[in-house]
Amino acid sequence: MRMVASIGLMGMLLGCAPLPPVPFLPNADAIPPAIAVLRLSSPNELEVVFTEEIAEATEPLWSHSLSEPELTIEGDRLVIVFPDPPSPDRQHWIETQVSDPSRNNLRFLVNFYGLNPELPQMIINEFTTQGSGSNPDLVEIRVLSAGNLAGAALLEGTPGNWNQRFVFPSVDVNPGDYIVVHFKPEGLEDEIDETHDKSESGGRNANPEAWDFWVPDGTGLSGNNGVISLTENPMGGFIDVVVYSNRTSASDDRYRGFGSRDVVERADEAHAAGAWRAAGSQIAPEDAIDPEPSTSTRSMARGSDGHDTNSAADWHITPTRGLTAGYRNTDEVHVP
Repeated sequence: MRMVASIGLMGMLLGCAPLPPVPFLPNADAIPPAIAVLRLSSPNELEVVFTEEIAEATEPLWSHSLSEPELTIEGDRLVIVFPDPPSPDRQHWIETQVSDPSRNNLRFLVNFYGLNPELPQMIINEFTTQGSGSNPDLVEIRVLSAGNLAGAALLEGTPGNWNQRFVFPSVDVNPGDYIVVHFKPEGLEDEIDETHDKSESGGRNANPEAWDFWVPDGTGLSGNNGVISLTENPMGGFIDVVVYSNRTSASDDRYRGFGSRDVVERADEAHAAGAWRAAGSQIAPEDAIDPEPSTSTRSMARGSDGHDTNSAADWHITPTRGLTAGYRNTDEVHVP
């Protein structure tokens, strides 16, 4: 999001003549509004909530992928209505300027994706983070109901803080389908994102019975400490989350033992949304899946029944060569 603020009381001074005295206004409002919330309240409606009341908005500019929008001001909200719903599987933008009652201005540009009302139910089902040359990092998703994937996002991180993400194109899926997202492609021509034919893609660990997708310029997942999110839209709406860490609360004096600001912020975002449970009031490394025994073929996997309590209790480390990306998970457990 790019935002440029300008204050209505300020201007460009020209010439060299002495300026008249400016009256002192102790209660004058010289602070422009700021965006507090950006959300899609319906497939046709984008809502921008500001930190204060809005008095007016200028004629907007918008991307060619959108139909001409209508702007309505409702207190501290700017409601942008599109005659045709923005497509969920591509990024759009709109730019405009708003003013508060004191004529302080904020000009802003926001990027967003459309809302998909046909998303299926899904869970993150299996993943590897200790990838090798022959078995690079991947995440498997299990589809639980019929629907369309358009606009759903898989992120290394969370909507508010991420390193890499994949935004799904329009693909019709059915219960029992598996989706395999490859986080470290080799740039091969046959690493094809499959939208109609499950057997179309090549590449390492491509499965002819699953939907294969490849993260653009993917560099692999953090090996021992991270958060992976599946969301309704790149802007948010958690569908499923996993938090994994080989650390403890005593591992580091900072960041509650997680070792980095990014990981603790991501874990906090998932916990605050109710997408991952914690034993205490704050999420800790001990609440995460421990990836320590995993390898490139000893995956972190749910039970084959897909049980989901939003906690590490749902997960186990499979035996060596227990990775089943694109197939039903094994319930066998790695024994050290």
